[in-house]
Amino acid sequence: MDSLERMPGAHKVGYWTPKTYRLCYKRVGSGPFQLTLSETGVVPNEQIKNARGHVDAIATDGRAHAKLRANLHFDEYHVDPALRGTTFTVDEVTMLDCRITGDAMAVSAGVFGTRDGEPWFKARWRANFIHVPE
Repeated sequence: MDSLERMPGAHKVGYWTPKTYRLCYKRVGSGPFQLTLSETGVVPNEQIKNARGHVDAIATDGRAHAKLRANLHFDEYHVDPALRGTTFTVDEVTMLDCRITGDAMAVSAGVFGTRDGEPWFKARWRANFIHVPE
């Protein structure tokens, strides 16, 4: 996580929940790659339930660059003892700027999150994804 900023007037932001991404694409010969499967989710933990999401290609040159949008929804348990056992809804939209070189993908991402439909936070992160043979 490079930065995490609470939106003005929003609920306090707690710890960052690590996310998962699975991107499968194929390239035939020297042709452009095509996204064949995409998933996003949350690293399993006791605070999160009902996680579901997907990733869509927004733009690509089919060779070295792609812009993707990930939509992730989950329910998170309150940490306030008075609300123990109840959840709030989190929705995150992540814009991923991907640079592909060989079997690696350098990703720079911006995230906008809502809590129960209200603006909650924005964040930025970077990561390197690597090819994992099937």
